[in-house]
Amino acid sequence: MQMYNRLLTAFEQLSSEGSYSNVLKQGWKLYQNQVVQKVNVYSTNMINGIVKDIELHAVVIDSDHIRYSSCTCQQPVYCEHMAALLFQYCKMLENGKVLAEQAYFQLLGLVRASSIPSVTTNSPLAQNNDGQINQQVDPEEVFQKMMQLFGDDWKKCKHSFHPLSNTLTSIKGMAKSSQPTIQRLHWCASIFFVISLGERALQAVDSFSRYYHEMTFKRLAEPWSTQLYELLGLLQDDALQPYERQWIRSMMNFTFEKATTLEKPMFEWDYAYYRLISFLAPYDEQNEELFTQLENLARDENREYVVSFLYGSIAVLMLGKKSDEKAIYYLEKCQFDRVQRIIYPIVETRMSNGEWDQVELWMDFLNDHFVQTQQVRSIGPFLQLCRKGSQQQPSNSKWLKYMVEFLPHSYAALSEHYINEQQYKDWAELQLYMGRKPEDFKANELQPIEKYAPSVLLPMYHQAIELSIHSRNRQGYRTAAKHMKKLHGLYEQLEKPNVWRSYFDMMQSRYNRLRAFQEELLKGKLL
Repeated sequence: MQMYNRLLTAFEQLSSEGSYSNVLKQGWKLYQNQVVQKVNVYSTNMINGIVKDIELHAVVIDSDHIRYSSCTCQQPVYCEHMAALLFQYCKMLENGKVLAEQAYFQLLGLVRASSIPSVTTNSPLAQNNDGQINQQVDPEEVFQKMMQLFGDDWKKCKHSFHPLSNTLTSIKGMAKSSQPTIQRLHWCASIFFVISLGERALQAVDSFSRYYHEMTFKRLAEPWSTQLYELLGLLQDDALQPYERQWIRSMMNFTFEKATTLEKPMFEWDYAYYRLISFLAPYDEQNEELFTQLENLARDENREYVVSFLYGSIAVLMLGKKSDEKAIYYLEKCQFDRVQRIIYPIVETRMSNGEWDQVELWMDFLNDHFVQTQQVRSIGPFLQLCRKGSQQQPSNSKWLKYMVEFLPHSYAALSEHYINEQQYKDWAELQLYMGRKPEDFKANELQPIEKYAPSVLLPMYHQAIELSIHSRNRQGYRTAAKHMKKLHGLYEQLEKPNVWRSYFDMMQSRYNRLRAFQEELLKGKLL
């Protein structure tokens, strides 16, 4: 065990001087694949062995002078073959598998979840705190206390993120007897903190299992984020008290750090910051202070995603001042994918309030974006706003014009809109323009049109019959006969039997030489 301790100390010292986490992970994989063929301990401080990777490598490790260790792979200082030999040596000792795993975690800076003492609501914090957090408590100190007591809980998440649920429960218990307003604010801060622990744990996951851990974390964090925004929504009803603004500023500082540090986080820290900053936007003094700070930071920032985040924050401040034009000006400088979540609710709010001049500003901005970028994959919310605008302001043809311009991508939304608004003629013209046939629809989709506006279906059936006959095959003739039978029923419903007879006689004279077509008409009892 003395050799074990010396080796572990030497490797820890080496790891602290550089980033060798990938080397350790590769060495652990080699150890698990049993590629270490021979291990010899030939003095009190030295071991050697053979590691069969792609080639055979001779490895020597000196625990007293770790930098004198060597491997034939010729990598500088520290390689995965040395790590594999270390883990294999640990396995040779009593209770070796546990010692090897312990050495691996310790060198990565992790610990086993079972070795970390859990903190519950009966912990010294809860007992000393007695569940009381009042208005005089500094929120920054609360965040510091969380970090002090729970900052290492991400290390419990080697195999699962579920230990973070207990962490969240424990932190929420700090405010179990506080006033409801304080409790809501504290719970919001708790959720932010625990989600940050989850993202910290994801950084320690190897690339092989990262996708699995990301999906697990998303499922676990989804109800937390839902509760977070529900709690924040309760703050919008009343004017904020000074202590509430102080809590919001502390949470803003926390989320700001995460949003500017992580380019592709699992949690939308930028959107959370936008929600928080919107609470302070109506307060002129703090609004001006924040505006100056954010604009100075954006001017000096080079990272594109951070610049987008900063200008998005300024746009939210402008929205608090009811200055939509300035907000759009700053949003044009942002990455659209990162700010679209704050745009669509604003447009809906303006529509609900009947502020149609502002609505047109926003819709023109959105339309110009999609026309210029052709990023139609995310056009769905924009089309929904167009439909809503047309329903609330039917006299303005601008909303339908937007939808028509984006055909064929807007076909489904536009078709559904015409049906819901009972604009059957426009619906039929859309189908003819898109080349849709009656067989492309389910029976129940055409039933309301057959009932209330059967005449608009006549051109569609005429066109479908001609196209089916021109296919010049038995299946096409069968389909044409089927459509003619349906067309016969529509003419009878419209009480126009003479028109049907004239049309049928014309078709007979034109296609009487197509024997297969005549047979299908006979089967359909049209002859």
